[in-house]
Amino acid sequence: MAKDIPFKAYNLERRGRLHTLPTPPAKITRHRMDRQVWARALSEAPSAGDAAVKGGRGKRSKGRKAGKVKSPKSAAGVVRCRSPEAMCLHCGRYSDDPACGPKCYAAFRTTNFLPSRSIEIRGPGEKGYGAFTAPGIRIPKDQWLDEYIGELLPLPNPDTASTDTSSLYRLWIPGTAIIDAERAGNWTRFVNSSCSPNVRVWGESVGKRQVVLFQALREIGPQEELTFQYGAKYFVDAGLVCRCGVVGDGHLPGGGMMKGAGKRGKGGF
Repeated sequence: MAKDIPFKAYNLERRGRLHTLPTPPAKITRHRMDRQVWARALSEAPSAGDAAVKGGRGKRSKGRKAGKVKSPKSAAGVVRCRSPEAMCLHCGRYSDDPACGPKCYAAFRTTNFLPSRSIEIRGPGEKGYGAFTAPGIRIPKDQWLDEYIGELLPLPNPDTASTDTSSLYRLWIPGTAIIDAERAGNWTRFVNSSCSPNVRVWGESVGKRQVVLFQALREIGPQEELTFQYGAKYFVDAGLVCRCGVVGDGHLPGGGMMKGAGKRGKGGF
């Protein structure tokens, strides 16, 4: 197994030299998945046929005979888009078009995402570490920034109560998987929450892959922190308060305070 690559960060004032963060988290550029975890989760899941597709191009997929879902062999297999109604963000074709595939995904990443030198990690501070634009870097509105990357986990079994709420770095691909960047991810894991965000998060399909993308809500200037709004439910479930500074002391997005959480802040991704 390859040795984990650590992240490096500046202090908040960007003075001095870069310092190395302990691992985890490890720095990765592509999703990870544990085949044993997926095999175990799918063996315990109830059998189900494919759901019918409504809307889209007026097609309905025929349900297959109910049976156990095969365990994916790779991370790419987990996030593969199986809906014929999904349209590729790069080529504009539907996902069942043979002309759309891995080349679209590779081309989209190359032509749209920011170069790695454009973003810096800084910290620690009240919110922990954060992601900032580098000096001299200006990001235009609607620019695609990067893809949220992490370890792919199976969705919880609806028949089994899930008690695992330890990770604060999870984003969901509905009906597919959980992306958990707690132990491994790219720079997007450091994007903190703010009630006045400059980034939004989108679920899209690119080259027959389901992806979670970060996009600039507005023009973002040099050495500005990148943020998106996690939402009040995130903070309530985690027992935390938002300390973005937009509306004063610790608070919940949308207003209000949560009892017992006044002294706890959110370090962010």
